[in-house]
Amino acid sequence: MTYQQAPQPYAPPKKAKFGGLAVAALVLGIVGVVGSIIPILNNLTALTALVGLVLGVLAIFGTKKVMASISSALCVLAIVLTVVFQGIMVRELDKALGNGNGSSETTEPVRLNFGQTHKWKSGEAISVSPPASYAESNQFLQPAGGKRFVQFDVKVHNEGGREYNVMSSTITAQHNGRVAQQNYMAGDTLPNAQVPPGGDVTYTIVYEIGTEPGEIQVSVQSNPFASETVYFVGQV
Repeated sequence: MTYQQAPQPYAPPKKAKFGGLAVAALVLGIVGVVGSIIPILNNLTALTALVGLVLGVLAIFGTKKVMASISSALCVLAIVLTVVFQGIMVRELDKALGNGNGSSETTEPVRLNFGQTHKWKSGEAISVSPPASYAESNQFLQPAGGKRFVQFDVKVHNEGGREYNVMSSTITAQHNGRVAQQNYMAGDTLPNAQVPPGGDVTYTIVYEIGTEPGEIQVSVQSNPFASETVYFVGQV
């Protein structure tokens, strides 16, 4: 007597769990951190870290959330370290050529109205546009209760003799004396742009502030070693 084998129940294919993306992002993040201290090569490793950051963010939606978060943090660290070390190199090169910039700048803060432009001794001319309301279309990324989003356009004109990376600048914001948190899910996140001598670039940053009207202040430092900080001040 022959017995028919019972048909096996159909098992649907498993969905992708993004585990491979988390591992790839971790590797790229490590490469980016290690390469950040190597001159010239760190430009390439910063790009790999940027790719790793994208993969890490995607992998957060998978099963290896912890590894994905660590990988993303490493990639961000690699990009920041690259900018810092490149700034150190430029500063030391300026000193070697007798073109030091930091010592000739005043340490007193400069207060400007939004829309005005300030030029640093090293050649970066930066202006910040007046604040404008920013409406988030994604319902899951709306501001918290009692908060709102405002956006600024930062325009950079390089009047120096060397390339300038806009990520060298440090920008913070305050509203009514309270620290404003940047919305990294809006605007131009991590604007890694090289501006040649005589070139211009504009990018957008978004901050979360309170709904009450009041003074808003945006501080700008053109590079980590500039002794001069400029404050753009207005009402919003």
